[in-house]
Amino acid sequence: MIIMEGKELVLHFHEGETKYCVITFPGRFHSGEARDTFFGESIFKKYNISSIGLTTKLDNWFICDEIDEFIKKIKSITEKYETIVAIGPSMGSYPAIKYSNFLKIHRILALAPKWTIDPNIINLENEEIKNGLLSGNMDDVISSIYSEEKKGHCIQSGDVYNELIVCYDQHNELDRSHSIKLKSIIDFESVLFPRCGHVIIEQLQGSENLKKIVHSLVYDDIKTTCKILSKIRRLHKNKIQRYYDIAHEKHPYYCFLMIRKFIDTEFSGYKDFLFRQTIFSNLMDKSIRKKVFISKEIEIYFRTKLISQAHNNKNLTTYPVYRSEIFNVMDFHGGRLEYSLRDNTLFSSNYFFGSRDFTINVFAKKIGTEIFLITLFDGQTFHLYFKDDKILLGNFTDDAYLLRLSPLTPPPQQNDFFYENNFEKEIFKVVMPQGYMMSSPDGNIIFNSPNLLTWENFSLHASLDEGATLQPHNIHQIVETNPEAGFSTPEL
Repeated sequence: MIIMEGKELVLHFHEGETKYCVITFPGRFHSGEARDTFFGESIFKKYNISSIGLTTKLDNWFICDEIDEFIKKIKSITEKYETIVAIGPSMGSYPAIKYSNFLKIHRILALAPKWTIDPNIINLENEEIKNGLLSGNMDDVISSIYSEEKKGHCIQSGDVYNELIVCYDQHNELDRSHSIKLKSIIDFESVLFPRCGHVIIEQLQGSENLKKIVHSLVYDDIKTTCKILSKIRRLHKNKIQRYYDIAHEKHPYYCFLMIRKFIDTEFSGYKDFLFRQTIFSNLMDKSIRKKVFISKEIEIYFRTKLISQAHNNKNLTTYPVYRSEIFNVMDFHGGRLEYSLRDNTLFSSNYFFGSRDFTINVFAKKIGTEIFLITLFDGQTFHLYFKDDKILLGNFTDDAYLLRLSPLTPPPQQNDFFYENNFEKEIFKVVMPQGYMMSSPDGNIIFNSPNLLTWENFSLHASLDEGATLQPHNIHQIVETNPEAGFSTPEL
């Protein structure tokens, strides 16, 4: 409910049943919803928690001529509550800290706060500190938000009434620098969110999480609250996603172990990963490219785990059989090549299940000393060839136009190059009359890329024999032997 509105600020209040009250301030880029809601409103209403939300119609850092009037109004509302806590992400952390003493806030949770946005104050610091405080996107913040009205505003030593917790990513130079500067001014407990970026709140999202955090801010000692924040961060699906985004190309094996443990333990949000097959197909491709040959194990785990979700037997133990004469062709993005009968062209689509309409799988097959792209249709083998700007199906007599896979590096001299143990270890290109074949992230294939870069190369993966009898296998024993010796399975 809106109880006060000004030119720039809007004050919301939900009177719940708690003897404490939570005050929240939003981060940047939420000004469009200033009149509609406030940070945490739906969750606070769900659990009937008394809460106040001060929102802004402009990204003004809550520095404007109305702010004192609104803060006094908040003071008059909160006087009846036994405990007051505050949460402020990013821009919202500034008023949460700045008005803590006046509002007698018991504990503040500040997510990636900034000491000041005044470049004049920052420029008074020594060169090293100044460079850190002005790094990252600070130029954008200053140019879009700072004005003479905000001159001289900064967090000072007497602003914090009781206790402050600051969360930030120590690998973000800007947030780290502002946290170091704040530490020299006021005392607080730090909770690190490595590799989570500036928007820390994404690692704490969820109604149960916010309820748990608020309860701890009110009732627990500050060390316990910090431990709870760390635990939520470690087990949050967004943290897993963030680590995957950063590491899956260089460390596909560890990413697989991390995601597998997250799914097997059934942490909140695990189905978001289980039902996103592109994650697993990407890990399959990257494991081949990094010479960590666990792509089959990844496929077995994903297919078995996914099918067991829709099966009475939640611990299926089937093990697929692979064909030896043909291979799936996978692009850099983890998609599988498919041929469109309708459009006479190639696409890259979901690797495991599902495809575009009227498409059939494309395979790689060795014939003689070369590898050709083929497809199987109505029990027949067709070769793919490029003619008149179309991909067509033909027979082996169209040799001049057939699409071939060529190794990126010259094949070794030994005779076993095309056997499975070597066949799957190479990365391939497709040379076209106009250049190279390239697969874009949206699944579209072009045939005239001028440069041989990452999107222009493909890996091969063993193809399931759909007609073979499945062999029993325990999915929980998959990949228990670490192929990168000397490292242990990572903890979440």
